[in-house]
Amino acid sequence: MSGRRGPRSAEDRVRGLLRMLPWLMERERISIADMARQFSMSEEDLIEDIEMASMCGVPPYTPLELADLYIDEGYIHVGVNKQFDRRLELTASEAFGLTLLATAARDLPGFSRGRELRSAQRKLLRVLGEGVVDIDIESPPFLAELTAASTSGERQVLTYWTPAKNEESVRTITVRTVFTDRGHWYISADDDLSGESRHFRVDRIRQLQPTGEFVPVAPVSAEVPVWFADAQDNIVVTATVAANAAWVVETYPCQNIVEHADGSFTITIVANSEHWLGRLLLRAEGGVTVTSPDHLVGLQSRVAADVLARYRANNSDT
Repeated sequence: MSGRRGPRSAEDRVRGLLRMLPWLMERERISIADMARQFSMSEEDLIEDIEMASMCGVPPYTPLELADLYIDEGYIHVGVNKQFDRRLELTASEAFGLTLLATAARDLPGFSRGRELRSAQRKLLRVLGEGVVDIDIESPPFLAELTAASTSGERQVLTYWTPAKNEESVRTITVRTVFTDRGHWYISADDDLSGESRHFRVDRIRQLQPTGEFVPVAPVSAEVPVWFADAQDNIVVTATVAANAAWVVETYPCQNIVEHADGSFTITIVANSEHWLGRLLLRAEGGVTVTSPDHLVGLQSRVAADVLARYRANNSDT
């Protein structure tokens, strides 16, 4: 019998049932006294838990969909409808997937349940073997400081590079949330320079300086924005994307996507500047071709020629 005093928590009761029920399903009929001894608990607690389990099931929760457990004349009986007839065992792929998630979650900034997670991870690694999973999560400079600022309310002065204009700006912000999307870390912050709430990509922050000024922390949900939806001077571009540049479709939000049999795509995408679009076209190395609007059809060639001219000018100076 357990020596713990006081009422049992719901967590303890559910954990115990998940351990007991597969064992019970294998026997189909067992005396209350024998099962109580097996799991080192009082008969009263065991009866209470079995009665609770008998009311569990799946929608629509009719008698046929409930766990068929009942107590009669000192015995616990299991009927034909066995809801817990599989032991709580993971397949190799399930164990690998959970280990992958656990390893990634452990390194997330602000994660506070490290002790429990490490314990579960050690148990999984005993099955999979050490060195099977190695996760490298992008952790740009200032991520830890910004995460701390989102909970402390300390205002920050940052120097931020805006690729659309290829320029840096200095602004004072109040970090509200930190989130990740499409492989990059972002912050949502109150921006003094614009007087609005803005999103900033963490790896584009060049400098960060705490001000020592604190403001109340406001609970704000981290919602991934619709990128470029409210940007000024939006440019709606139609382009074809070759199969070897499919990462463009996967990385950037497109308004329309049509996939073709050869693996290529026709997309409509919002660009917030010609500078941003030109950089994207160069990165795609010919895999993205703009078809409209007309004045951007030759943008890739113009940007490539400009980059080559600057390269030659720099080399001539040396």
